[in-house]
Formats: sequence, structure tokens, C-alpha cells
Amino acid sequence: MNSVKGRAPTGIDRLDEILKGGIPVPSLVLLIGDVGTGKSVICQQFLYKQALMGYDSVYFCIDHPPEDVKENMASLGWNIEDLEEDGLISFVDLFLGREYDFEYVCSTLEKHIKDTERFVVDSISSIAFIYGEKLAYELLQRIQAWNRDSRGVGLINAVRGMHSSSFEVALQQACSNVIVLEMRSSGRFLRVIKTTRTSHMTEEFGVEIDEAGIRLL
Repeated sequence: MNSVKGRAPTGIDRLDEILKGGIPVPSLVLLIGDVGTGKSVICQQFLYKQALMGYDSVYFCIDHPPEDVKENMASLGWNIEDLEEDGLISFVDLFLGREYDFEYVCSTLEKHIKDTERFVVDSISSIAFIYGEKLAYELLQRIQAWNRDSRGVGLINAVRGMHSSSFEVALQQACSNVIVLEMRSSGRFLRVIKTTRTSHMTEEFGVEIDEAGIRLL
């Protein structure tokens, strides 16, 4: 699919069709869904695509250390080493297994988001689990403000069912675009439920994860 002005392609052709050319720029996108539905793969595929297009891209590694994220991306056939060497993609280590304090997490996010064009926070769920939902929501509002100033595009990963229902609703309210992924006995499914400054297709689509990443059926 050809690039559309004012859109950031996700690297997933069918998803870009659903979004009428990609994610609106600037905006913050919430990816919320069940465990195992491919949320992190979508995040990685998006950032890889944007780095290939020449945009400064940052992956905030919160659930897993950077080496695990890079290993997963390499397993999908994506050459990230050259992009790292060229300074187009970077992986910021905020793995919460290292027991960072909350202010360090906040200041690190602020420093990079204010100075980048594309980013992924993977995930806000771990931040909420460790530091509490109130602080996580306040941080999301700050991320929204930082991104508005830098006029970039950010993806926020969240695990459905890991939080209170009110927190999940608050996340969806705070983000300008919301994509929901669901796991059922019949497979994985994706639906765009909210966009800003653009129309979108409202149908539900099957999700397949193969050796090249995410495909919508």
C-alpha cells in the first residue's frame, strides 16, 4: 500500500487499509488485548516499518529486556542491526525486573519521547501492576502531552483483564486511537474501536502470526 500523507503505515497492509492509510500523525494508539494475541508483534512491526522509512524510532522495553525484544524481531527476519547502527531505532531498557523507581521510569520516557518521532511503550500494564493504576494513568496523560509537543506517533501496549475495568476504560478514553485484540477458541481477532481525525472500518478481522509477523485475514 502506498504511503498516505499524514499517516504512519503500520507495516501490516490490511490494518493500514482499515485505518485509511495508517495511523494519523500525531496520535497515541492504545493496543489492548488478551495475552497471546500479537500485541507486541504489532508494536515491533510498526516500529521496524517506521525506522525503515527513516523515522527516529524508540522501543521502551518494560515487560522484557531489550535483548529479548531484539531477538524476537530478528526471528521474524527483520534486520535491526543496520537500523541501530544508523541511529534509526533504539531500545531503551526499562525492564521492571531491574526494579527501577517510578520517577526514573517517568524521566526516561520524557527524555526520549520529546526527542523522537515514533515510539512504543511495552507495556503500560506492567507499570500499573508495579506502581499502581493511578500513577500509571497519570503517566499516560504525561506521555500524551509529551507526544503532542513532539507531534509523533506512539503505541501503548496493554493487557486486557490485568486491571480494573475502570482503569481499562480510562486508558481507552485517554488515547486518540484504540485497537482491541481478542483470543477465542476459534482464533485471534482484531477490531479498531476508536480513531481521531479519520474514519475507519468497523469490521472484525482474524489475526495470524507467521514467520514474517502479523497478517490480518
